[in-house]
Amino acid sequence: MSPFHFDGLVWHWPIAIYLFLAGVSAGAISFAILLKHFKLGKDAYKSGFIQAACLIAPLAVFAGLGILVLDLTKPFDFWKILVFYNGTSVMSVGVAVLMVYQLILFAWLICVFKEPVLNWCNGRWPLVTRLLNALVKHEPSISGFLTIFALSLGAYTGFLLSALTTFPMLNNPVLPLLFLISGLSSGAAGTLLGGVLLKGDPDGKEVHFIHNIEIPIILVEMVLLFTFFTGLILSGGQSKVAAITAIGEGFWGWVFWGGIVVLGLSLPLAFNLFMKTSSKRKFSYVAITASCSLVGVLLLRNFILYTGQMTVA
Repeated sequence: MSPFHFDGLVWHWPIAIYLFLAGVSAGAISFAILLKHFKLGKDAYKSGFIQAACLIAPLAVFAGLGILVLDLTKPFDFWKILVFYNGTSVMSVGVAVLMVYQLILFAWLICVFKEPVLNWCNGRWPLVTRLLNALVKHEPSISGFLTIFALSLGAYTGFLLSALTTFPMLNNPVLPLLFLISGLSSGAAGTLLGGVLLKGDPDGKEVHFIHNIEIPIILVEMVLLFTFFTGLILSGGQSKVAAITAIGEGFWGWVFWGGIVVLGLSLPLAFNLFMKTSSKRKFSYVAITASCSLVGVLLLRNFILYTGQMTVA
């Protein structure tokens, strides 16, 4: 049996990429909101890390949706998903969350970059200036709603897979929380990597702030992974078979232990702890740590998607 082609396979790699990009978007904008609120204030738009997060969040969503549309049997009928909603469908609810998330996201981006936009307008478009000033007055509410929808989007990536009830590994209550936390981790990594590439200070207050949150996030992700597989094994039956099949010998076993546990979790945690005790963070440390985290989360999405469909209840 091939790791990527086997009987019972319903969803393949484009779905994993979509789930990864949606998580990155939700995580990146969550950290951008935290940085602006707790560290940077009105000057947030000047930070390379905020700029990176504000680029990653919309571009990741657009790329993910593009992949999803191309993977449809009839890609030119994608507009029907945006018009006709079914409250009992996880996919339909997810699309609604994604649409509202994007609207609030762009409203928040306008608020963050209001000064450059106002300078660009320079009195030439008074209507745009009035609308912008009116929008900025509601920035606290916009930030709150954006946080709620970003977290909802991160959790939805797990709920989408749990809708496949015939697969015991996917029909797991821990999965939405695991995907939410790993999405936050990938968003932090994307923000850090993009920030240093945009000439942000690798030893700046933004990096210190994100790393202080990233360490407990990695620890929580480890606990959730342990809980996820322990629950499957203790459940017995096909759930136990699904867990052993996933993390045992073979291609996906190597991906789990080498790619997810070691590369995606243990190395970033070790690097973060090392940078926390060292005198100064460097570009190479930050870039390598962030890259390991991103690769680890991408592997996790593919691992869960494929191994979760290998065992039927």
